[in-house]
Amino acid sequence: MSCKRYNKKKCEDQKEHHGYKIGTWNVQTLNQAGKLENLKKEMQKNEVSVLGVSEVRWKGQGEIRSGDYTVHYCGGEWAERGVAIVVHKSVVRSVVKKEYEDDEVEKAYDTIEEILQEDGRGDTNSIILGDWNSTVGDEPYQNIVGSHGLGRRNHRGQMLIDFCERNGLIVTNTWLKKQKRILYTWKAPGDWRRHQLDYILVKH
Repeated sequence: MSCKRYNKKKCEDQKEHHGYKIGTWNVQTLNQAGKLENLKKEMQKNEVSVLGVSEVRWKGQGEIRSGDYTVHYCGGEWAERGVAIVVHKSVVRSVVKKEYEDDEVEKAYDTIEEILQEDGRGDTNSIILGDWNSTVGDEPYQNIVGSHGLGRRNHRGQMLIDFCERNGLIVTNTWLKKQKRILYTWKAPGDWRRHQLDYILVKH
């Protein structure tokens, strides 16, 4: 991964020509405290923009953001083996395409709206809950989002807010004042940050 292992001038010339560096690393595990931070430091030190990682030993699959990096990981039912791709924010739009995923989210919202419109269900006191894989954050928005959410609003969070606005819904979690430590609903493996991704939506 380090340019020091090879011809440094040649490596710098390749970096200038291609715009970013790609590497691979068998880390043996990321399933220990501090391992992900060490990996990010090595990527920053060696100016690696995209890193393929093996033996991450995380369960399941998904995507997390940690500082300037996005981690796409895929493991199994047990904390063994597993692979990941770590991408720096400067090239994430070039490496990871999200349009298709957002289209799938919109289709899910469309399906829910169709159900709400059946037999006037949307006019009743409907309750919709689940893991929305989005963060609406702690910044109030009209009468839809209160000031007691968690984190900073992201793109998917805005999509959820738009859905609520179209259908006269509010995000109830954000209107109830609770201690921050009990607001989160998901914690990424190998990362200390907590996220609030599950919301209960009701008619207002």
